[in-house]
Amino acid sequence: MVIVQCPHCFDYIEIIEIKCGIFRHGIHKKLGLQIPPHSNKIFCDYLYNNNLIYGCGKPFIIHSNKTEICDYI
Repeated sequence: MVIVQCPHCFDYIEIIEIKCGIFRHGIHKKLGLQIPPHSNKIFCDYLYNNNLIYGCGKPFIIHSNKTEICDYI
């Protein structure tokens, strides 16, 4: 487990497992699950704009426990 800071909104995020290192900053409010890491911008914006997630919904990548802004893939 690692705690990192979102490079977009600067909130802190607890990461349990790192696979490819790409994330979307969002936890679904009803399901309690992280939004899929390769979600597109339209989907992430929808979740954020409709107040369905905790977090900003924006993409970032983790390198050596440091976060960087990345684009939607």
